[in-house]
Amino acid sequence: MSLTAIPSLPFLATDEQGIGLFPVSPELTVTQAAKLLDVSEIYLNELLDIGAIEFRQDYGLRLIRHEDLIQYEQECQRMYEGVLEIVRLDQEMGLYDD
Repeated sequence: MSLTAIPSLPFLATDEQGIGLFPVSPELTVTQAAKLLDVSEIYLNELLDIGAIEFRQDYGLRLIRHEDLIQYEQECQRMYEGVLEIVRLDQEMGLYDD
């Protein structure tokens, strides 16, 4: 997925499946971050609790850096691709039935 920054506007545009504009902030609330990752706030809070994504608290509000979210998402994608590769190898060796 390629992301292109638009210098004159604080937005990111994606060109993979059409164009979408998303406001970019250096830090996001749990609600904003959950929407960005397309997960529930409950699930995201669990990820924060176990330390999967770094955050800081400001007056009781959990704030997550945008780059930490992107890094987490990229790591998840790498793990998913690894699982797919293992399944592919298992199929080649006849160890995996459909």
